[in-house]
Order: sequence, then C-alpha cells, then structure tokens
Amino acid sequence: MSEILEQNEAVNVALSVVWHGSAGKFESRVSEISLVGCFIDSMGQEVMGEAINFNIKLPSGIWASLQGEVTYQEYPVGFELRFTDLKEENKRLLTQVIAEHGGKQAQEILRTQVAATPAASTVAESKRILIADDDVLTLKMLAAILEADGYEVISVADGREAFRILQKDAAFCAVIFDMMMPHLDGLDLINYMKSDDRTNSIPIGVITGEQDPMIWDNSIAAGASVFLPKPFSPPQIQMMMFILVRGAEEVIVPSPPN
Repeated sequence: MSEILEQNEAVNVALSVVWHGSAGKFESRVSEISLVGCFIDSMGQEVMGEAINFNIKLPSGIWASLQGEVTYQEYPVGFELRFTDLKEENKRLLTQVIAEHGGKQAQEILRTQVAATPAASTVAESKRILIADDDVLTLKMLAAILEADGYEVISVADGREAFRILQKDAAFCAVIFDMMMPHLDGLDLINYMKSDDRTNSIPIGVITGEQDPMIWDNSIAAGASVFLPKPFSPPQIQMMMFILVRGAEEVIVPSPPN
C-alpha cells in the first residue's frame, strides 16, 4: 500500500463503532479514518498507549474487526488510535471507504487495480465456495448470487454436513457460514478450520440474523474475516467475496504525482 496514502489520506466519516478498552465496552462513532488509524468520538478517558479492540460498521453494511493503540487524547472530544496488526483484507476495506469519502489517492489505487484485473469470469474460474445455512431461502439466495458471479457453490443445510465435507475436501477459496445451525454452529466450524492445517488458511465469512454482539465478537476472535448481518443484499455478498477471495492479492499502487 502506498506510503503516501498511509501518511496523508485521511477522510471525515461517520461510522458506528463498538470498542473495548480497560474501562469497559462502549458504542460510539469514528469521525476520521485513514490506513494508519482513526479518531473515535468518545468521552471515555483511555490511557495513552492502551491497546483497543473495536468493531466498525462500514458503509457496505459489513463489520470489520480492528485493533489499535491510543496515540492521542482530546478529552472530552475523543481519542486517536493507530492501527496495529492490520490485515490485508481490512486494508482493502478501508481503502474502499477512504475512496468513497473523497480520498483521491485511494480512488486512483482502486481504478488502477480494476484496470489491471482480469474479467470477473476469469478471476472466478475454478473457484469453489462452501456455504452452510439452515434457512433454505437464504441458502438459495447465496448460491444464486455466487453462481451468477462464476463461482462453483457447494451448499449444505447444517454445520455437521459442512464439517463432514471439510474433513474430506479442503479445496475451497472461501467459506460462508451462518452462525446458528443444527448440530454444529458457525463458531464450531471456524474453530475446527483454524485447528486443521488443511483448512486454517481458507478465508471465512459469517452471516447471521442473531442480534447478540457476543456472537459477532466470538466469530471474529475465532478467525472469521468478514461479518455480515442478515438481511443482506447481493452487492453486500459481492463485497464480501471481493474481500475474502481477492483480499490476499497484491494491490497495484500508482506512482505518486510529481
């Protein structure tokens, strides 16, 4: 990612955030963000250097899990975080957000990336996705969206069936699980995948209609990359797949202007 973008490309936003610090758990708003860090509007008095875990709702409706360190306090306005251990898929998500909020360099990065990317049908060729959800309509909708984008979809109606498939076949470019399913739930499947060398590098997306925030926290902590609440739209699933399948690819960065 461009060093100039990381240093200078900050934009104003209004994104919901749930963050965890030494003083507890809080809901607030991110008012500025870059690839380096963000500013959280909050009256909480966090300690300089403290590590903060937080979940941020992006404009696409997808939630991302991030970590940061408090580098600046402006009581009672809020505090600034510098991101730590920023995953590649989250860099791509944040680049998208920065571009959508007027970031010129981020927009140029995305334009260059799209121009250098093969057609969707070529990118998706031979790509296999495993999806598991006990709701028949959701399963059909997911399969239809993914197949329309050229993916080969293996769909199952419960966690146990997904587990049996993964024991025999790990040749998937991504998986998408519902969190609450019979026999084995999504969290059980994530824990299994992360404990097996054959499956621990497969990107995991999570969808759920459950409102309990602990479900979100537990799935991300276990190793899921993307979390999407139900109901969802086709563009949101397409964005999820962009993050999961394309997240590890190199971003092509244009030369900075003279």
